[in-house]
Amino acid sequence: MDEMRRQRVRQPPGDAVMAKERRSASLQPLGARERALVERAYALFDFFYERLRDEHEQMRAARRMRQLRQDERSSTAPTSNTLNSCVDNVIADQIDNMPEAVMVPEREETARSAEEMSDVVSYVLYQTGWPAKYHTLMEDAVVTGTGVAQVYWDDDLEDGEGMAGVLVWHPEDFYPDPTAENLQDGRACFKATHTSVAWVEERYPQARGYVEEDRYAEETVFDDMPEGDRRTTLLEFWYKRFDPEARKSRVHMALLAGRALLYSTETGFGVPGGEDAYREGVYAHGLYPFTLYRYRTVWRRPFGTGLIYDYRDTQSAIDRYQKYIDDNARQSSVQRHFIRKGSGVNPDEVADMSRTIVEWEGNDIREVLQTVQAAPLNNQVYQMMQYMVDTMKQDCGQNQFSRGEGGLGVTAALAIQALQEAGNKITRWHTASFKESFREMIEQLLWVLSEYLQPGRTLRIVGGWDSSGNMRDRIITLLAPRDEGDALPRPAYTVRVQVQKNNPLQVQADNEFLAQVAQICAQSGQPLPPEAVIRLMEGYRTKGSVLRAVEQNSRINAELARLTQENEAMRAALGAAAERAAQAPRGEEDAMAGEQDEKGEDA
Repeated sequence: MDEMRRQRVRQPPGDAVMAKERRSASLQPLGARERALVERAYALFDFFYERLRDEHEQMRAARRMRQLRQDERSSTAPTSNTLNSCVDNVIADQIDNMPEAVMVPEREETARSAEEMSDVVSYVLYQTGWPAKYHTLMEDAVVTGTGVAQVYWDDDLEDGEGMAGVLVWHPEDFYPDPTAENLQDGRACFKATHTSVAWVEERYPQARGYVEEDRYAEETVFDDMPEGDRRTTLLEFWYKRFDPEARKSRVHMALLAGRALLYSTETGFGVPGGEDAYREGVYAHGLYPFTLYRYRTVWRRPFGTGLIYDYRDTQSAIDRYQKYIDDNARQSSVQRHFIRKGSGVNPDEVADMSRTIVEWEGNDIREVLQTVQAAPLNNQVYQMMQYMVDTMKQDCGQNQFSRGEGGLGVTAALAIQALQEAGNKITRWHTASFKESFREMIEQLLWVLSEYLQPGRTLRIVGGWDSSGNMRDRIITLLAPRDEGDALPRPAYTVRVQVQKNNPLQVQADNEFLAQVAQICAQSGQPLPPEAVIRLMEGYRTKGSVLRAVEQNSRINAELARLTQENEAMRAALGAAAERAAQAPRGEEDAMAGEQDEKGEDA
């Protein structure tokens, strides 16, 4: 019993368990197709890794500057936060302009399902934590130049029924084809996860004993490693195979680590169901399931450049000028005393600032002792630093007025509005680029939902999941299309992207527009109901949505007018009939009374 207990104590815990017998990955029992796949994958990754090395290093340098740990900085003077503040405001502008997807039907019979699919897409984005992921995407795009989003299907979501999701991957660990500007035109792309051999072998026992330590993990900052364990890199390898008969590309995925194969959708290695499980590829759209959000595109390069790339030299100059000012302040705070040798003045007594009286023998102390302080710094240094700070804010569209501040000596309302518009113009330009990336991502999401959702599956959407925070409780029957022969039909929706107007100034402008619309309707004799106006104020409005509300109200008013006319006509007819019915008995009584009078006269 004690021996067993000692063995358990010696056993490393958790992911530190490794195969005791280590073998080379080249000895892994694989077929010819699997071995060729491994060789092709690592040949491409080696090429991608070397060609993207400089871009990844620039991304890491941008991250360091974002964390105020730039390479060129003073060891004594504080680092200016101007560039970081501009980055924060650019990200905040994009959060205020977060996109929202609306499905527009391509055929009349799909109008209802398009509205329901809009709700499903919003539900998927809510469940996947889209606001936080979008913030991360914007952080990556503005700082490193590129944000990476992946659309996937997870069978474990929704209590095992499966659901689509969105994953954000940092670009430093993403390797697209460096020779293709468009990600989808590349030969392959890789996701890299720096981990340990034991972690990989615990989750993929089919490769136990064959996973090697690789140089990619050794070159990364990864020091926290259990004793006796080794570093390795888990690669998610996405590539396309062109099917000449179907005239389309089929996308496949393979997992590799330490030059050992863990999983392959093309050959069926490690896949439940074997090779037939993904005969048509992982996703029917035939695309790499990644979307790049680039701050600024670079010609013939897959990655973009960010805001820090544009202004890091300016930020370094600001830090340098700030060091000059700090050094001058330090020097000015110290008094230097020049004492003639043999003057009779005790230097220690002069340096002791606690002494109020220092005795010496002589006439004029200025002949033997002189106190000097550093001259004030030329004011041009401060002006130059302030000029660079203001110029950076102006050039990147984050001037004081765009940030909600005052300054620049501007007080005229038209001038302030022009400065605000200058900043908003740059923001709108980047927002348009991000909206296009978002549209591509939503189209992939529609494909994945159409492919993997079971036809007739019901989904209950409850709570404040939608972009405007409205509370809904509805049950939707998902209309997933069925395969037509060997191909999945294209989703019958066009994705229209609108921007969520979270900006307070935009919300105020929209509400003023609604008030004007309500006033026009009231003056024309067709007032909007208060609940309709409030409903429009709750959500995100466009002119089209307001026009639809006005048209619906006009139709309702016209229908009410028609019913009122019919009611009045029916009331008039009923009144006439009642009057005729009332007059008929009175005429009979008068006739009977006349007959009785005649009989009385005869008697």
